[in-house]
Amino acid sequence: MTQGRSASPVVPVLLFTAVCGAATALILRLAELPWHWGYAVALAFLSGTTLLLHLWQEHALVADPKGFVRRFMAGLTLKMFAGIVAVALVLVTLPRAEAVPLALAFTLLYLAFLGFSTGRLVNLSRRQPRP
Repeated sequence: MTQGRSASPVVPVLLFTAVCGAATALILRLAELPWHWGYAVALAFLSGTTLLLHLWQEHALVADPKGFVRRFMAGLTLKMFAGIVAVALVLVTLPRAEAVPLALAFTLLYLAFLGFSTGRLVNLSRRQPRP
């Protein structure tokens, strides 16, 4: 890795998604709840938005550190708003027996991805050379 340039976020995001998917499957199995398409969609949604935001945010980290802070805050806001809309759609469209566990899983996965994103971006920003 060269000075001032971060590694691509693709591999870390995909690995984190795989870990979250395995944990979700294990918890559903222990709770004796069926895995259905909604869980895969939730993982794909969170993984995709996280990856796109990281690509956008990490580009600014190298080029414009002050712009990075704005992008970081904008990314948090966009992801939170999209998450709220997604949970609302789940609760409105699916039967209650499927919607409640999926909404709860989505919320927990959202928090996990939020922690991952924040940790990665803070770590990358601390490793940037100071002017």
